[in-house]
Amino acid sequence: MLNIDEPAHRQPKLALLRLGFRPFFLFGALFSLIALALWGSFLTGRLGFAPHGNPIWWHGHEMLFGFVMAIVAGFLLTASQTWTGQKSIKGWPLGALFLLWLSPRILLTNNQWGSFEVIALLDLLFAPVTALVLAKQVIAVKQWRNFAFIPILLLLTLANAQSYYGVSSQNSLLVSHAFHGATILMVTIVALIGGRVIPFFTDRATQWPRLDNISWLEKLTFVSLIALFIAMLIGQPLPVMSCAAIAGIALLVRWSRWGVQSTLKVPLLWSLHLSYLCIPAGLLLIASGASVSAGLHAMTVGGLGGMILAMMARVSLGHTGRNLLPPKVMPIAFGLILLSTITRVLANLYPEQFIFWLTLALLAWIIAFGAFVLCYAPILLRPRVDGRPG
Repeated sequence: MLNIDEPAHRQPKLALLRLGFRPFFLFGALFSLIALALWGSFLTGRLGFAPHGNPIWWHGHEMLFGFVMAIVAGFLLTASQTWTGQKSIKGWPLGALFLLWLSPRILLTNNQWGSFEVIALLDLLFAPVTALVLAKQVIAVKQWRNFAFIPILLLLTLANAQSYYGVSSQNSLLVSHAFHGATILMVTIVALIGGRVIPFFTDRATQWPRLDNISWLEKLTFVSLIALFIAMLIGQPLPVMSCAAIAGIALLVRWSRWGVQSTLKVPLLWSLHLSYLCIPAGLLLIASGASVSAGLHAMTVGGLGGMILAMMARVSLGHTGRNLLPPKVMPIAFGLILLSTITRVLANLYPEQFIFWLTLALLAWIIAFGAFVLCYAPILLRPRVDGRPG
């Protein structure tokens, strides 16, 4: 790997802009608190809320293309530097990219703020610009293994554009297909990253002997996920259930080979394992025909939300030169995300008690991510403790 360290005087003075994970992890997590507080207040009648589009569209759109997209960008912009040895963006270019993400988040919350078309254009630029930054690093060293993230980001842009077109043309079916497809694409990113880091972290921190990947299983996993994305995007129920079953079983078999039994005393590990498990669980819920919404929320709350919280907690320590010992409250936060997942799924399975279970899910998420923001804001806003760049 290339030496990417540089003199301290060439680092941005503002620590927040020294590497991609800093602004996107902190403000992405904070945004999820605000977005879910607004959503919960609207659903329970405590708040008159008039965002662009409509409140239902806004909730789905902002949790996927606002919150999750921010964390994905922050992680990839940081990890790409480690993978390729090429310097990632920092300073004012990183600040500009961050503002490109932040501006639509603010403007979409009120339908009197700005032109919907202009906001959509700004929002649709974020993923392609992020993909361009990543592509430059990957192509520079011809590291084609990591090029897979670029087309996924571009497909997410397509799904985002479909959601904007759907809401502006009042086609709710088009919107739901876009959101479902985007969820599967984001699950694919997590499956790619999780398949690399979870066995690696488990091998390094425990006595569990890492097993080699099974080539056909890896291919089956990602082919079935991409097929599921296409089926979701066009809204074909039978292919959706079939692809979800294949992907769910493949992901479950993958996960079973990663040594979860050796991680029970290591919160930064069991949180990753159990969050990842929510993805095949959600896919199998969809395949069973019980509830598509329950399956999707198992994946978004537990799979995406749980993996995001666990990865942010780990990456934020490692990339600021700290030991991998999370604040004492974080294991509780990891548990709360799993509780949020269960209660959100129950809200769909028991619709007569929807508001009760949903309220529990929202509160558990807000406390969990609130704990992250409070504990990690000082870490993300300050320079590395070892004086190195980043």
